[in-house]
Amino acid sequence: MMDAKRNIWVFGDYRNYFQNRVTLQLLSRAADLASKIDAAVGAVLLGSSVNEYVNEYISHGAQKVFLIEHPSLANYSIETYSALIEGLARKYQPDIFLIGATSFGRELAPRLAKRLRTGLTADCIRLDLNADGLLEQTAPSFGGNLLARIVTPVCRPQMATIRPGSFQEIPHDSTRQGMVICEPMPEKLPKERMRLIDYERKPPRGQKIEDARV
Repeated sequence: MMDAKRNIWVFGDYRNYFQNRVTLQLLSRAADLASKIDAAVGAVLLGSSVNEYVNEYISHGAQKVFLIEHPSLANYSIETYSALIEGLARKYQPDIFLIGATSFGRELAPRLAKRLRTGLTADCIRLDLNADGLLEQTAPSFGGNLLARIVTPVCRPQMATIRPGSFQEIPHDSTRQGMVICEPMPEKLPKERMRLIDYERKPPRGQKIEDARV
């Protein structure tokens, strides 16, 4: 079901929401890019009892929220999430897909790119559009000594992970309107090889306080 209008998607990573607002930052940049190519901004949201995030993403610039809600999605599962998002991407065919370079985003994005047979630029610090309307992804390379500008000319979606703090979020506006596209939980999903029992998030030793939210 390819939309006649181009779509820029942002993955809704709502873990540690108050410490890490990368999804809102990416929605802001997606809105800037979308205005240049007449595209719609979409947020992809998976989880259980996540209505508050639906409203939050719309209030911060999402025009569409692609939602799969199910009790089994209360905890992140990399295999389940990869399969579900792959299905959504194949159905709606976004042109650009942005994912925060969080611990989960760095795990999810390469798996998803492989499933969709497309490229991925990791840990971007800048996103622009070139003269051909392609996403120009700027990321540090060679140990941070150089900045590489990368485009994905053929495969879709154009995918990138972006470091938290790279962009400023759009101010919350509860009057914004958006469309919520609810998709059912598929009956058949890949069997999970790992099951999350519990987790506790701690910053690594020696990490700077200002970087702990990343």
